[in-house]
Amino acid sequence: MDNDRFELLFDAWAESRLTEDEASELSALLRHDPAARARFKQAAAFHGHLHAAADSFSLESVAERKPIEFPSRPRGLGLVASLLAVALTVSSFGWLMAARTHRTEIQRLDVHDGGFDAVKGALPGGFPSAVHRWSGDPGEAVTAEGRNSVVRFLEARGESSAPNARRQSCDIFQVVDLRQVRDQLLSSGEAYVELRADLRDSRPAESTPVRFIVKVYVFEGTPDSIFGRWPPTSDQSLGSGAQFRVTQGGETGGWRTTTARCVLPPDAGFLVIQIGVGSAGEPGLDSPPLGRQFVDDVRLTLVTRNGPSGVAAR
Repeated sequence: MDNDRFELLFDAWAESRLTEDEASELSALLRHDPAARARFKQAAAFHGHLHAAADSFSLESVAERKPIEFPSRPRGLGLVASLLAVALTVSSFGWLMAARTHRTEIQRLDVHDGGFDAVKGALPGGFPSAVHRWSGDPGEAVTAEGRNSVVRFLEARGESSAPNARRQSCDIFQVVDLRQVRDQLLSSGEAYVELRADLRDSRPAESTPVRFIVKVYVFEGTPDSIFGRWPPTSDQSLGSGAQFRVTQGGETGGWRTTTARCVLPPDAGFLVIQIGVGSAGEPGLDSPPLGRQFVDDVRLTLVTRNGPSGVAAR
């Protein structure tokens, strides 16, 4: 395996800019080289921790999405592991999107009340106990920031399973059943979802940094298996994708759309959507006070590709 070539291909894959020839090359490499497969799995899993890597760099560069300058050193996991703008996580290596196919189909998935028009006042607390229902940490539906109905994040909380846990973030969740697209997943050569959300930090400039998160987890089985069992252990999910954005307030241009992507294997049964905001400091630090951070217009899209498959499988 040519290490430099592998890193170039991995970076292009993670940044969704593979050409057809590069995708075919990466797919062949993963099929035939066990060392490449092991390295790809390790590097892909690392994407779930991009936010920690980004914290050590200039907040101004991160917030403005500028390329970050790094000292000369071995590439390690590649430049992509240090860019905040990309966060595509694959924790199950069974199915990896490594090539383009001939026909692409795009359809909206059912996110119940993605615009929060049906929510009145406070959101239900705790992790959802049913599909297609928003709930989570303290938040409320309000009219704010030029929109009729948005959710305002009110207070960070720790994990309910750990009573003394730090109050690191305020998160809301929804469980999405995938039975409606089961046939598409089984027949497609490749599939992934895009989760988009409009986010807003209305604090004055130079406020204490906070980090927004837009994340989607994919699980097999039925949604009943996740109710009352959150957060999941690392081996429960088939994969996840996340996007993080650090802000110190003072944003111009109003709302910012943030997108996370996640590969869907054929046996995907349901998704968990997570939208939140909290500490942008070292892991374990409490979140600064919240109340001027908002989310609106949550959208979920399924993309499937049919034709000659470039999917790399075990």
